[in-house]
Amino acid sequence: MSKRLWLSAILLSLTLVTGPVTAAEPPITQAQAQAVKIGDPVSEAQFAWLLFVQAMQPASGMLMFETWTEQCQLNPAMVGCPPPSAVAAAATAGGRRILHGSALLQANRRKGDVARPAIAAITPGGVECNSMQTTALNGYPPPSNLSANPTFCEQVFVNPPEQNFLVQNGLITLSGQQAYGAKNGNAITFPWDAIEVKADWVPTTSFTAPSFSCPDPNLYTQVLNGVCYALVGLHISSKALPDWVWATFEPASAITNPNRCDPALYNACFDPWGTTSSAPYGKGQTVPQSPQLQQLMASAGLNPVLKNYYLTGVQTQFVNSSGKPVPLGSSFVEFNAGVNPGQASCITCHKYAYFDGKNPGKGVPQDNFGGAPAGWSSVGYACTSNPSGGNCTPVAPNSTSQDFSWVLGLMPF
Repeated sequence: MSKRLWLSAILLSLTLVTGPVTAAEPPITQAQAQAVKIGDPVSEAQFAWLLFVQAMQPASGMLMFETWTEQCQLNPAMVGCPPPSAVAAAATAGGRRILHGSALLQANRRKGDVARPAIAAITPGGVECNSMQTTALNGYPPPSNLSANPTFCEQVFVNPPEQNFLVQNGLITLSGQQAYGAKNGNAITFPWDAIEVKADWVPTTSFTAPSFSCPDPNLYTQVLNGVCYALVGLHISSKALPDWVWATFEPASAITNPNRCDPALYNACFDPWGTTSSAPYGKGQTVPQSPQLQQLMASAGLNPVLKNYYLTGVQTQFVNSSGKPVPLGSSFVEFNAGVNPGQASCITCHKYAYFDGKNPGKGVPQDNFGGAPAGWSSVGYACTSNPSGGNCTPVAPNSTSQDFSWVLGLMPF
């Protein structure tokens, strides 16, 4: 692509994403962020639900997070994005509903594990998707109700404070990040109110009968280009704390998420604020929502089907009070991205977001994109060992810290 066309595509996409939002967005206040107590599961879960309600409230026929900036609109030349013309067309005609493949899946595939599915993009109804995991992943079997060619798609959004920070500071390229880091101690630090959302969608054709429908009583669904999709996984991360707040949500659906809460996969579910359970619970269990969560959802006017979405868990630290790694993963998002059982930790994976200056102009992110390099921890502290206090050196000397954000790691040079 010519430099002139590339710049035009960026300007067009930024014009599309900075327009007014017609719905009232309840802000996450700094007081609410400061009320989160690290290691206190009740305050962590309460804040996670505040993030969920803000992201999922209705906004002009969409969900609020869909009115934010999709990562491919920040820079259409990002790794894993559809062609810039497709990004601009989707933003114009589809109300910013840009779906694409999983960059984490692509990173894992590059590591050479032949047990993981091919990355070739599949386009049902003109939307880019990847193949789901259809074989056992390090011994853990896939769901038994998958169709012959199941696919899934992804979106990653940043909210207006993060979008403004990235654009105004020239951070939508790796070279811009290096220049910024050189002036700021080799570190990029997001504003406290920055939020990122990763959403995974699956078409109804990915499952054998019975599958879900549009609309569906148990799943939030959308019809895109004539194809019915369901929201099956949602990661929300917030810079409310220095190491961010990491939360993941899944629907209680035996069709799309049958392995939700399985500790043999990633972790049991634990939500002592949004449910009536004060203890973790496992696969096949669904516990009632708490009265305070029901009231919060009702006050925000959420789609009633979202009552079937549950908080899997929250992370604010690498290890617990006993020094054991804190795991967190989605039975859909991480499994279909090829993350091995017992190896999912949002905070650990994202801590590896450093740019080491390698691969300029080659269209691929830095060597450590998508998690731990060989010999480094996938859960617990992001280190080659497990030192007291988590004092770890960067993966490469003099590299630029991208403040836990793989959105930055996907940028072109």
